[in-house]
Amino acid sequence: MLLDARSISDGETLTADVCIVGAGAAGITLAMELLATGLTIIVLEAGGKSKAGPSQGLYQGELNDPVRHLPLDQARYRQLGGTTSLWGGRCIPFDSLDFDQREWISHSGWPFPQKEIDGYYRRAHSYCECGEYDYRVSTALPGAPPSMLPGFEDGDVNTSGIERWSPPTQFGKVYRPILTRADNLRVLLHALAVELQPSSDGKRIDSVDVATFSGRRFTVRAHTTVLAGGGLETTRLLLASRRVHREGIGNHSDWLGRGYMSHIHGVIASVTLTAGQDVMFGYEADPQGVFCRRRIAFSEEAQRRHRLLNLYMLLDRPLVGDPGHGNAVLSAAFLLKRLLGGRQQEELGKGKYSLYWRHIKNILAGSPQALSVLPKFGRKRLLQRRRIPSLLMRSRSNTYYLYFQSEQVPHRDNRVMLDDARDEFDMPRLRLHFEVTEQDRQSVQRAHELIDQELRRQNCGYLTYLENDVSQLMRDVKAVLGHHIGTTRMSADPSQGVVDEQCRVHGVANLFVASSSVFPTSSHANPTLTIVAMALRLADHLKAIHSGVTRV
Repeated sequence: MLLDARSISDGETLTADVCIVGAGAAGITLAMELLATGLTIIVLEAGGKSKAGPSQGLYQGELNDPVRHLPLDQARYRQLGGTTSLWGGRCIPFDSLDFDQREWISHSGWPFPQKEIDGYYRRAHSYCECGEYDYRVSTALPGAPPSMLPGFEDGDVNTSGIERWSPPTQFGKVYRPILTRADNLRVLLHALAVELQPSSDGKRIDSVDVATFSGRRFTVRAHTTVLAGGGLETTRLLLASRRVHREGIGNHSDWLGRGYMSHIHGVIASVTLTAGQDVMFGYEADPQGVFCRRRIAFSEEAQRRHRLLNLYMLLDRPLVGDPGHGNAVLSAAFLLKRLLGGRQQEELGKGKYSLYWRHIKNILAGSPQALSVLPKFGRKRLLQRRRIPSLLMRSRSNTYYLYFQSEQVPHRDNRVMLDDARDEFDMPRLRLHFEVTEQDRQSVQRAHELIDQELRRQNCGYLTYLENDVSQLMRDVKAVLGHHIGTTRMSADPSQGVVDEQCRVHGVANLFVASSSVFPTSSHANPTLTIVAMALRLADHLKAIHSGVTRV
């Protein structure tokens, strides 16, 4: 059932078998999986049923580089369903290599191999509604042309893989009816976990202190506590709970908050292809109607040989805001976005009216094309539950932007810390130190060189950098939106991380973390699908604990 925490009496103590802090993708997946066990479950959600309310402001914090990383209160959201309410829906599993210890990447290696999570990825597909667990063109898209680029053969560079797209699934909306009907579950909305209270020896969590904006405070006591509040807030709660663990719960190794990763992304080059109109660059639907898109990746052997960080690339459309593309559809999409409240007009500077006029001229010159394409796209984007992810236009010149998304190395100096400033509940706000390392940049630059070499070798095309100074282009790359990874890293050795291979905080018997913050490395892939898979894995572990099969 769904309850408003503001109705709980001040000073009351609630009890449950399991307390889950956070009702995003991880928290809801855990709750859904545990319902059938008969365990009593309390889920604490800081936001409301469909809005964050004043709780969103608690995300605010300090940031060392606002150019390369979004402010901390953006690209994540407090409500039932968490940030899945903002999620675009991209689903890609991590590769086998991501789980290995790679000698060219410090602190790499997961405490278990990919094969241990494969079955959970399959189950995660059901929660994310992204079709079959199949990422090969040959089997996922039967009857489709086998190659992205006609005549191109996979080797060091592969084009036969795909990404899948969720509708996107807003977990709070899709799974709310089940959560509402469950008798053994209480989802408390507007409930802010403000401190974890350990036992006197620090080896267990006795309770969770909860606050509301109505001024009431209460306590939740549970046999097992799971932190599923996202990478930054989970870390903040652990760091701020210092009554017994003076440096924060789980900070025995000095890794808590360290090793922060996102993904770096952007466009530094275009690629001109010789394959004509046969290039497969747009969205395709699988037999179940799931949108898929082909991507460019490097083989495991090539990554090892060239000491690359994992990354993928996409053939992308021209930048919508640049009228130089001469495309009526893209110009219409740009102006509509401005009209409907895109970026602030001031960002366009004094030349904005000239820019608008150039876009209008594109529309006037190609209005029949815009009128034929935009209504169809609008229906697929706005009127269907399984919406097309974005507007893509085939290039008349056969030149495409080469979008990349790359993992980052887990560097100890990239970290989340507590700030001196405090929020309305006297919790320290967060301070994030984020840098793109030279290894991050060099890997992306080397990957572009290899793509160019392989295209030329196979007579399929060539790459052109957007500017002559490639090193400057690389200095301008940014972090991807809300990918908050690595700050409670998983390790078999307690001295090398925060949680163990079962996502239990080292040294604390009944405290677990369900978040991308446990990922030791970030792969190239968006984290949501793997978050759900890891939550399913943790759910099975908790079922075994509470059934007596596994000892805590």
